[in-house]
Order: sequence, then C-alpha cells, then structure tokens
Amino acid sequence: MTPVDGHGRRAHHRGVDRVAAILEEVARAPRGATTAELGRALGVPASTIQDLANGLVATGFLLEHQHRFRLGPALHVLTLIDGVPLPALSQDELNRLGALAGTTLLLAVRVGAQAVYVSRGGPDEVPRLSYVADEHHPRSLLRTAAGRLLVALADESERRDLVAELDLEDAEATAELVRAVPAIRASRVAHSDGAADPGVSAVAVPVTRGGRVVAALVLVGEGRGASERVRLDGAARRVLAAVDGHDHGYP
Repeated sequence: MTPVDGHGRRAHHRGVDRVAAILEEVARAPRGATTAELGRALGVPASTIQDLANGLVATGFLLEHQHRFRLGPALHVLTLIDGVPLPALSQDELNRLGALAGTTLLLAVRVGAQAVYVSRGGPDEVPRLSYVADEHHPRSLLRTAAGRLLVALADESERRDLVAELDLEDAEATAELVRAVPAIRASRVAHSDGAADPGVSAVAVPVTRGGRVVAALVLVGEGRGASERVRLDGAARRVLAAVDGHDHGYP
C-alpha cells in the first residue's frame, strides 16, 4: 500500500525533501554552492546541510571543490542504468515538429506534482515562455496543458495519488480535471485555455517510451478565442500523427 499522510496524499519525508532541495539548488547555481549559501536558501541550519552534503558527496551525488558543491556523476549513472526515462527528442526534431505545427513547441515532464519544461523548439511565438522553458521552472499540473495531460494519462493508481495531492492545492480545479479525464484519455489531447497565462492558449499531446507516456509536447500560441483554439487543435493533430507510435527513449 502506498504510504500516505493524514490528508490521503502521498507522504513527504523531511530528509528526502531536504536532499532534493539541495540537489536542485546546487544544479541552479552556476558556480556551485557553499554550505552557508545552501543553508540560507533552504532555511536549514548549516550543520544539517553539511551532514547531508557529506553523505551526498560520499555517494557521488555531489562533488566538492574549494568548499563549493556541484552535482556529481551519480545522477547521470542512475539515468544510464534506467535507460533514461526522458524522451529522446533532439533539438532538430523539436524544431522540425515546431515547424510542422507552425508554433512554439515545449517539451514537458512531470516532476512530483509539478510540470517542468525541459526543452523547446520551433518558432519563438511567445518569447516570455522561453524563460520558463530555459530555466526549467516548475509549473502547476492543474493549470497547464502539459500537467493536465500527464495527470489524465497516468496509470490509475498513480493518477489517484496525484489527484489526492492536487485536491489540497485547489479542490475545484482538481474536480474539473477529474471530470475532463475521460475526454483527455480518449482524444490524447489536453488544453489549458489560459489557466496558466491569460494571454496564452496551449494544447498538449503525449510522448511515449515503451508504451508509457513519459512527456508532453505543448503547442502554444499568443491569443485566445475560438480561432486560436481551432488553429492549435489542427496543429496538435499534425504533431500527434507525427509522433504517435514512435518510441522516444534512449536505447
């Protein structure tokens, strides 16, 4: 049985959360990060950071040089062992699909209860989204086309856990998404309808690996209304036809 907290959602663990936060903070620091910098950023005592960092260095998840921590090779080794569960879409392929769509194309994956854009391609129709994609900032599963698609197409047990967690974030939006799940699963297309950004329309289609949905391709356009919805829906059908049946994973 999946461990859950008192609210029925998948339980967090303080130590694991701190380790994950350290790794992300280090990854975002161009010059690496010191113990003091990590402590200030995470609001955790320096002694606790040092203890956790020592363990991460010992296991290869961090490297230390001149008292600054950087990511170590262990994360890369684990992805190699697993076969890399991210879709193998090259920049050329993303650009090709973006040209086919005639719009900006974002590649997104689910990280916990958030969606993260990992790359982008095609024409840069909505420049302000470039920053979100290039910096890989987490976005809401409830309010993004990618998030809605990845929740809807998750396995039933995984979707149940996600819904329990998202319900605490916004019960009304979660209920609306649950009602939309059958239609999203049938069409394999999801929309955000301006929920994440009032000036942007977005539609997402799935990317698969080994028969499993591992990512979402998101087509975005600036503007709202029926004509933009029709344009993006037509583009989404073209992109879905181009990627459907292909296994986008590294060997």
